[in-house]
Amino acid sequence: MLIDHIFPAVVAEKSTLRERLVAEAAASGLTNEYAASLIAAIPEPLINASAFLDRLTGLWRYEFGIPFSIANSHYWGTHMWVPVANLLATLCCAHMRLSEEKRTAYLARLVNPEKHQAILVEMIPAQKVDPSVPMEFEVVGLGAGNRTVDWAIQPNDGRTVLLDVKRRTIDFIKQAEEMSVDTSAQTPVHDPALLFLSIEQKFVPADPHEQLQGAYICTDIKQNEEKLTLAFSALSADRVHFVIIGDWKADAYVLARKPEDQQYLLSLFRVAPSGRFTFRAGYEPA
Repeated sequence: MLIDHIFPAVVAEKSTLRERLVAEAAASGLTNEYAASLIAAIPEPLINASAFLDRLTGLWRYEFGIPFSIANSHYWGTHMWVPVANLLATLCCAHMRLSEEKRTAYLARLVNPEKHQAILVEMIPAQKVDPSVPMEFEVVGLGAGNRTVDWAIQPNDGRTVLLDVKRRTIDFIKQAEEMSVDTSAQTPVHDPALLFLSIEQKFVPADPHEQLQGAYICTDIKQNEEKLTLAFSALSADRVHFVIIGDWKADAYVLARKPEDQQYLLSLFRVAPSGRFTFRAGYEPA
């Protein structure tokens, strides 16, 4: 494993992804038959990945990804060593929410190491929303032009939500590039608007009283709350009604045009308001 050469001190124990998925499924209360069907659907080379117990976090991780290449240097990180629990959650969501045709195509996309994490996070909304709420994946005809919408969520007793899901690394890469050029910089300069690239183009104008449109964004960098709010405000209010910044955990930062929309989204995605993804001017991000 690459981890043995990059960060050998964090390796407490070794295994295989297949073995750890079996163990994780058992710990989650899944039946042997159900777990076996999930694992059998994973294409090579992903299912053949190696795994290790992270001494720092206590998480089992599997190795599947490539380093960022920035200013002729390689940047290694957790985007290459993903928690096994995240993959299991992804497999369960794909099995529950996707048709066989879409599930097969989705799993096939997971084997691209360069885009593996970006594809994984597409299932986060399926994990958040109550299983009883209808959701459709990669919907054609609801977005602008021939663009697909990642999720159309249609509660029986609430407004429809159209959702684009993004795994953003461009903000990290831009920040790393700037710091590599000016090594004397004490405070990194970061533009939160980078998180929102291409979101407006996904949607057509819609009445938020009938249909909410927005994005669920995963990023590795804490955002300046004031700059983030300004960047969100600059987006088309007719096309983008909200942005959620979150991950697999049970909290998220929700930007919305109206307080009632924020509460609706917190309830729909079953998350608690979070300060984990932002910081305020004058306070250094943890």
